[in-house]
Amino acid sequence: MYRNEQKFLVDESTLQIMQRKLNPILFHDSHQKDDSYRIRSMYFDTYERKSYRENDAGVEERKKYRIRVYDDPKAFIRLEIKHKLKDRNFKESCTLSIEKYNEIINRTLRFNPKDPRPLRMLYLDMQMHLLRPSVIVEYERSAFVYDTGNIRITFDRNISYSHQFDLFLEDEIPKTPLLPANQHVFEVKYDGILPEFIAQTIETGQLERTTFSKFYFSHLQTEGEGFAW
Repeated sequence: MYRNEQKFLVDESTLQIMQRKLNPILFHDSHQKDDSYRIRSMYFDTYERKSYRENDAGVEERKKYRIRVYDDPKAFIRLEIKHKLKDRNFKESCTLSIEKYNEIINRTLRFNPKDPRPLRMLYLDMQMHLLRPSVIVEYERSAFVYDTGNIRITFDRNISYSHQFDLFLEDEIPKTPLLPANQHVFEVKYDGILPEFIAQTIETGQLERTTFSKFYFSHLQTEGEGFAW
């Protein structure tokens, strides 16, 4: 099922204000044990950089593959396919063993009809379109959830990128900041209609929507075409 997704670039003071307002009315995400948790994603692209070029051209319907880990990189590994249609998204996912992860990275993955669909699709795109790792993105996330409408509000700080693919499952990896220190990403995701009380709570009068993509702008920064602040 496709979900609505709205993104905003905001400064630290705005994030802190919104977090204080949301704390009494929403629940924290189950992944979050402290103030935030770490997300690290390895994105894949084809030899001809199809995902990057579609993002650059603003293609309305597209997909991206990524492998995602959290605070302890080896404890839980997940493969995701993120499908996008205009401002709506949905994800397919499955867990990966370290052995299966290594098969993907070493390009020794074999087709198994009993594998979950995301893994079968990844295999086919690796074979047909030379899909391979293209960039790693890491950040710290604070997240709020609300069951009615499957609402998820996230604050992503300290966004950085790396190309050290061989170190993806290590505790720390060398990385480069993607945004200035005071710039962060705020996202609102929901199924149908955003409840009015939540919309009013997060409204500051200064929010401007953006199509910011961590994957896309990490590639721009790599090529020296990033932000000019």
